Amino acid sequence: MLQLLTAALAASPFAPLPQAVDQDMLASLQVPSLAMMEDGENDVVAVAEEDVPEFAQNVDWTSGTRLSFTFHYAHLFNTKIDDDMGEFDMDQLRFRVKGSTSITDTFSLSYGFRFEYDGFNFAESGFFGNGQPWSDIYTTQFNLGGFWSIDDHWSVFAGGVVRFARESEADWGDSLEAGGAAAVSYRFSDTLTMGGGLGVITQLEDDPLFYPIIIVDWEIIERLVLTTRVSTGWANESGVELVYRWTDNWDVGVGAAYDFQRFRINDEGPIAGGVGEFTALPFFGFVNWKPMPAFNASLYVGVNTYGELKAVRSNGSTAASSNYGMGFVLGAQGTISF
Repeated sequence: MLQLLTAALAASPFAPLPQAVDQDMLASLQVPSLAMMEDGENDVVAVAEEDVPEFAQNVDWTSGTRLSFTFHYAHLFNTKIDDDMGEFDMDQLRFRVKGSTSITDTFSLSYGFRFEYDGFNFAESGFFGNGQPWSDIYTTQFNLGGFWSIDDHWSVFAGGVVRFARESEADWGDSLEAGGAAAVSYRFSDTLTMGGGLGVITQLEDDPLFYPIIIVDWEIIERLVLTTRVSTGWANESGVELVYRWTDNWDVGVGAAYDFQRFRINDEGPIAGGVGEFTALPFFGFVNWKPMPAFNASLYVGVNTYGELKAVRSNGSTAASSNYGMGFVLGAQGTISF
């Protein structure tokens, strides 16, 4: 079955929407992600893969090393920004590598790498329109963690993450964020796993962010799973999905996700050397195809019901902040596992 690990939905979010199902469906909170890769041929598949541990799944602790490679693309169509602050659309590309190596019968080392591209296209008048506060954002992330299987019911995770989030030509040294998280889960039965934990990560030009981790993986009835382990392949994500395993090769579902990102701006434009931020709360539907255990592909569509853009000066003060309207999102993803 699947497991999940997520943080609470909160605040307004941003665009390129959600996910479908891939066997490592995961949920990561609004900020960092520490991930691990597991392969359960009978697991619900999620459109994307994220970070954070996959507690609920039945892991084969002696399976050696497993790897997965995920490719993701999403487009947020033209969206109006409130208060005549402009409009924008954006493209998202994601590439992710997740790995897990069994060290002992009860301990597994997880590690991962993720590269993200967010291409913002601002238009019309207003601060976020003709002002062009930022354009192409690149995020590079590395994570390392450990999973302990205490017994048939209890599992523990702890790990850390290092991330560079920056606009093209922005300074790497000023784009570093780092943090860690720890969580514990309890497997009540073959159909229910629950747990929680706490994470913390530094923020550019702001205080460190502490966030809760919520783990819920519940097979309500045969083939129908409610999980907080949501993943879209984006940066910081948490949410909830209701997934129906239609056939052995097809999954369908609906969900909601919270996405939050913060990044360093280069020395050009209205907030030179400052920080950009966007959040999103998309609702979506998806279909996932898994023709073989080692491969799955997903398509999803959705809308953002809430979202916010914020520009922060290098001294930490807010230059501009505005919500944006509903935007249509279309995306696709593929994952290969070994």
